Amino acid sequence: MSDESLRDRGNSGPAHPSSLIPHPFLTIAQQSSSYPVYVGADLLDRTGSLVRARGRVFVLTSHALRERFGERVAASFAPAAEILAFEEGEAHKTLGTAHEIVTRLLDGGAKRDSLAVVVGGGMIGDTAGFAASIFLRGIDLVHVPTTLLAQVDSSLGGKLAVNHEKGKNLIGSFFPPRAVISDTSLLETLPPRELLSGMYEALKGGVIADPELFAMFEAGERDLDGIVRRAIRVKAEIVSADEKEADLRRLLNYGHTIAHGIEAAMHYEGITHGEAVAWGMIGANAIAVRRGLLAEEVRDRIDRTILAYAPSPLPRLVARDILAATEHDKKNTGSQRVMVFPRAIGKCEVFTDVTEDEIAYGVEVVLGR
Repeated sequence: MSDESLRDRGNSGPAHPSSLIPHPFLTIAQQSSSYPVYVGADLLDRTGSLVRARGRVFVLTSHALRERFGERVAASFAPAAEILAFEEGEAHKTLGTAHEIVTRLLDGGAKRDSLAVVVGGGMIGDTAGFAASIFLRGIDLVHVPTTLLAQVDSSLGGKLAVNHEKGKNLIGSFFPPRAVISDTSLLETLPPRELLSGMYEALKGGVIADPELFAMFEAGERDLDGIVRRAIRVKAEIVSADEKEADLRRLLNYGHTIAHGIEAAMHYEGITHGEAVAWGMIGANAIAVRRGLLAEEVRDRIDRTILAYAPSPLPRLVARDILAATEHDKKNTGSQRVMVFPRAIGKCEVFTDVTEDEIAYGVEVVLGR
């Protein structure tokens, strides 16, 4: 896996001449395929030069992002790509929206050699990417993530899914993209709460496998470029080793068991995914201390760092509603409940013997905050 930062070939001339193609930041090598991840400023308008299309190109994005980002990406292709826009938000992360996208691809004349370029945050990437993965048994897919959360997490690794009324991401597929193009200059345009949502996912990566990344958060650093690159590397190393979540990749679900329960209990409204993960990590840390896995002082460091980024307070929720939603967690196998607990900063472990009582304890700790 390449460890080099993004740079243009050649050392002179304009900053971004169309004839010069930047090197990928790194390449994710999975069992089924390998694909480049580009990271840097001002990449959005260069999407068409970074990926070559065999057939027609369709840009899949939301109505809200069409003018800001979708049209720019579409114009980077020659001839210009066709734009298919749909409604965004967790309430629209459904089979119904995926069906709508597939229908519009069919109506637009998309074929097996067509290219789907998905432009947007996590919900858009998951939903439109899933539609591309099932359209004609899968067409080429490129992710252009426009949020911090999507750049450091959801666009990487080839996991795509939509929600079911019984839980989050219960209908999905593993489908690696042809490329991921992360334009870090777009992060400057994010609303503060949306930016913070991605911060929690990146912080998660520090607790899982990168103490230096965690130290950046603990010190309050706001070097977005450095955060994106370190967080991408954490996820890239994990998904390269475990494409289909057989073992190691489950580490990325640290904080997600209780988080998904919170989101379901709130009907996917009023909270961002990153905020839910922040509270989910605090719940997991509490269980880890109770099990004797994590020292109290280390738990305090992690919780204090999370809370320093001020996740939105939870409304009055019923613990049993959150607990009921965790029963449908896709990580569970048979009668086993699966959770990820930290042993130290930079070291987490998957446990398959988690009891309902333990999860209930973690939920109560979160609700008591």
